[in-house]
Amino acid sequence: MIAVISGDIIKSRSVDPKVWMPALEEAIGLYSDKFDIFRGDSFQAELTRQNVLTATVYIKAAMLAYNLDVRIGIGIGTKEYDAPHIKNSFGSALTYSGEAFEELKKETIFFKSAYPKLDAVCNVILPLVAELTTRWTPNIAETVKAAFQNEGANQAELAKILDKKYQSQVSTELQKASYAKIQRALDYCTKEMLAL
Repeated sequence: MIAVISGDIIKSRSVDPKVWMPALEEAIGLYSDKFDIFRGDSFQAELTRQNVLTATVYIKAAMLAYNLDVRIGIGIGTKEYDAPHIKNSFGSALTYSGEAFEELKKETIFFKSAYPKLDAVCNVILPLVAELTTRWTPNIAETVKAAFQNEGANQAELAKILDKKYQSQVSTELQKASYAKIQRALDYCTKEMLAL
């Protein structure tokens, strides 16, 4: 089984795509070597089940650092045909991803698979995670990105990476981001997914 995400940018006219597009490509590319960005603001990527939820929140952080946000539909399933471009591949993971994206109304993350119990759990937890991200400032989003990129680094090391004078700044920003709670939520959903 694989994971596929389908998403788009919730645009702000004041932010030039030349500024955020490289950040979007970098964010997706950190977790996937098979992705497409099309129509200027939509994207699709193939990921592993282990990293799909972390990647989803990381992509949100990358865009929130530019005062933008993303809507992402997550699908878990199979891939029956592997085309050079993910948008031309097909299988249940891609179908579920598209259906999850279509389900997005007021939420910015939706999850779909062949397992209704897993979907129910994830679609309670992931919208709460997404709601927490709406409180992030660009600085907080940058700190969260650094924490995801440098898993295992302590706050003093993150302060150096982020060129912040004090470790306490990192601590405060991660607290305001609810980073530890988000990590626990993502770990729980990932564990449930991998138990299938």
